[in-house]
Amino acid sequence: MEDLPERPLRVLLAKLGMDTHTVGVTIIAHALREAGMEVIFTGLKQTPEMVAAAAVQEDVDVVGISTLSAGHTRSLPKLARLLREAGAGDKLLLAGGVIPEEDQAFLTEAGVHKIFTMGADTRDIVTYLRGWWAERQAAEAA
Repeated sequence: MEDLPERPLRVLLAKLGMDTHTVGVTIIAHALREAGMEVIFTGLKQTPEMVAAAAVQEDVDVVGISTLSAGHTRSLPKLARLLREAGAGDKLLLAGGVIPEEDQAFLTEAGVHKIFTMGADTRDIVTYLRGWWAERQAAEAA
């Protein structure tokens, strides 16, 4: 049987709520695309319900939320719950942007797998995603 070619990692990026700052998420999208990942950007002013539905519809592997305006302690746990309820709890949920250190443990407990704060190096994000993807592919092959 011939080996199937490895498919690219599929990443959905979104901005929740009224946060309209797009510089950071645009930089991340470009870095991920340059690294060979498929990136889908849902656009601005998304609700957790919209993002969860898009993640399922697009069959992505990763959901990345960029947040610069408070509200992350409400919207991210809700998004994690909605993903689980939709049968998409296996998707890697990442958050980035302005997330105070005191909120990070709460968000991790709520289902956010990794948080990249302002100023994170895009190479570190790519490395993290490649490592997670390799582990997941190896587990699926076993």
